[in-house]
Amino acid sequence: MIEMALVIEDLRFSYSEMMSRRRVRSQSFLNWSGLSGAVLEDNRKEILSGVNLSVKLGETICIGGASGQGKSALLRIIAGLAKPTSGNLYYFGEHIPIERHDALEIASRQVGLVFQNGALISNLRVRDNVALPLSYHGMGTEAEIEEKVNMALDLMRVRHEADLFPHMLSTGMQKRVAIARSWAMDPKLLLMDEPTSGLDNYNRRNLLPLIDNMRKLFNTSIIIVTHDLLIAKELGCNIVFLQNKTLTEPHSFDYWQKSNEPIAEELFRDLQAKE
Repeated sequence: MIEMALVIEDLRFSYSEMMSRRRVRSQSFLNWSGLSGAVLEDNRKEILSGVNLSVKLGETICIGGASGQGKSALLRIIAGLAKPTSGNLYYFGEHIPIERHDALEIASRQVGLVFQNGALISNLRVRDNVALPLSYHGMGTEAEIEEKVNMALDLMRVRHEADLFPHMLSTGMQKRVAIARSWAMDPKLLLMDEPTSGLDNYNRRNLLPLIDNMRKLFNTSIIIVTHDLLIAKELGCNIVFLQNKTLTEPHSFDYWQKSNEPIAEELFRDLQAKE
């Protein structure tokens, strides 16, 4: 029986920074037109090094860390939107080699991604935004797709907004619709990038129980990249931190809040001061 939704082993990721031009003054160097030219230098920057992570079926885990550490890059790799430089990724017990690691391959393993900005299509109504990936992947007849869309809208409590366009919705409602669109695809692993970003306290409080319902009702595994560390406390899940290009061991919110580790002292400073 498969117990793990995701296993990452020794993941590394580098990318090429913008190519810089270095003038070459040697008279021996000629370009194709016979003129002295320039050499393009490929400056590769390592973002992730030796990353390990395990997520159980039905488990929610938060990934925290300072800005610019590569949290969103890690989420994009897991979603298949970027290829790792090296390492192993297993989805529900199946190893996906790097040469096959792309968005369609990963999506076919029932992995969904909710972007930070929602990424709703502005000229489509809410119900059509949710239906679009279902239709694209041929996931049912028109009637079956409509049923899935209505179930997703009901789950995220946006059924009454089904005929509105994205610009007519609040930020909180747009987040819910984006989650409904991902959930309609029946993901077994759902990736979320800053789901509470830009939300007021009211919408934030309403959103978190809806996210947790997916785990409870459908045993969905959820990975949340966030600066809002209180999410982990409210969802009762562990946090891992991305620092120095790798992930810490997972621990509870209470563990990190009382920890003397530098990363905890830095990111929990305001919360520790309130105790």
